[in-house]
Amino acid sequence: MQTYLPNSCKKIGFHEELLVLFWKMCDYNKKFLFYVLKTSDVLDILVPILYFLNESRNDPGKVGLMHVGVFILLLLSGERNFGVRLNKLYLTRVPMDLPIFTGNHADLLILVFHKIITYGHLRLQPLFDCILTIIVNISPYLKQMSMVTASKLMHLLEAFSTPWFLVANQTNYHLVFFLLEIFNNIIQYQFDGNAHLVYSIIRKRHVFHQLSNLPEDPAMISKPKKRENSGDQMEVAPTSDGGEWVPTKEWVSTWRKKLPLQTIMRLLQVLVPQVEKICIDKNLTDESEIITFLQNGTLVGLLPVPHPILMRKYQPNSATSVWFRRYMWGLVFLRNTSPPIWCETNVKLFEIQKM
Repeated sequence: MQTYLPNSCKKIGFHEELLVLFWKMCDYNKKFLFYVLKTSDVLDILVPILYFLNESRNDPGKVGLMHVGVFILLLLSGERNFGVRLNKLYLTRVPMDLPIFTGNHADLLILVFHKIITYGHLRLQPLFDCILTIIVNISPYLKQMSMVTASKLMHLLEAFSTPWFLVANQTNYHLVFFLLEIFNNIIQYQFDGNAHLVYSIIRKRHVFHQLSNLPEDPAMISKPKKRENSGDQMEVAPTSDGGEWVPTKEWVSTWRKKLPLQTIMRLLQVLVPQVEKICIDKNLTDESEIITFLQNGTLVGLLPVPHPILMRKYQPNSATSVWFRRYMWGLVFLRNTSPPIWCETNVKLFEIQKM
């Protein structure tokens, strides 16, 4: 809650422990998970998680907290009820440095994720796949996305589909596949009510045409000389083996031909001429009038057969277990430094490696 009274809202000091407890309870006890998802109480948990994610995105000491928060949301997003619950209007205004918007909890989630991706610490780049997977999982159920949110999603696609970015890393193209899947899900399953996103797609149609005409020869793609620090360009993560990544024509060909552009290109083929015609005939210049036209339109029978909804559920693995064990012992140590109960004892929680 926002308040003008000093010290009327106090932050608890053990929120990380509570997040870990909630994550593990949902992971180990599916009945508890389903109970949480059956009620709107899940939104009362979602908002604080998003608050801590947004607040911690630039703090390298909070990378562990960021992982836990994203893992919780990935676990929740694997269930249909979570996506449906997100359509509830967001009225509780928690103070966050986000664009002003009027919308639902899905808008809030996507806007926080956009902030993390564009303005977060570089050490958060390994979470990008998880973050976009969460949006993919909820996308078939999202209704009435706000214009602000639609613009931010388009900004991510525009940045990630830049040719030099696609070939700069061996896995960067995965991010484009996730975003295209998000757009396809909304078009196929929630076209009615999402005129803002459809308008953004039409307005930025050059991005999709650029993807469909992407050159297969990496030698034809030049890296920009100057990168702006405004969020319009994404920093490139180093390759996993620490060596210099050299893309090949064969590598580009393997994923370029699989880009899921058919639904979006069909939408553009049908709607762009209609929008251009009505703009000329009625001399429209206000985007709200175009959005009203799109709200009254339909693509029934014009799009490809809807693809099955694919939910990517959280899957525990050995790497996650090792990371979690280290993170938990780190919390135990940090919570007991004053007084320093571990000093002058034989208890060894971990070793500090000298670089």
